[in-house]
Amino acid sequence: MGYYPPYNHLPDCGQCGQRLTGRQERYCSPSCRQAAYRATKKPTGPRLKPCPLCGDHFLATSKRKKYCDYYDEAERECQTAQDDLEEAAWIAAEERKEAECPHCGEAAGWSGRGRPKRFCSPRCKQADYRQRKAQQAA
Repeated sequence: MGYYPPYNHLPDCGQCGQRLTGRQERYCSPSCRQAAYRATKKPTGPRLKPCPLCGDHFLATSKRKKYCDYYDEAERECQTAQDDLEEAAWIAAEERKEAECPHCGEAAGWSGRGRPKRFCSPRCKQADYRQRKAQQAA
């Protein structure tokens, strides 16, 4: 009983084309099997993504890249939008440091380490959750 079903056996190696011998079913060696696997994972071409800020397409060098490259590809409008986005994130972080509990209005408190709290206590957090769910149901 082999790894691959009988209808999926090949007479020659699926990667290099060498004649298979013995118990080999699709590939002549583990290196050919790994090379075939890697070939399926390679990108077929350059990954172009649309920039959500300016609408132009940019070369995504990593999966986490979201916007045009600030220094290379971005036009002035996109650079300004990226600056505004960064400034808004900084302002939001500063506001969270002095955050008030959205449920009771008291200071949420923050030790300066980790992510700042949104609620002053688990009780307020649960009450706010229940209030939001009641509004969604209505």
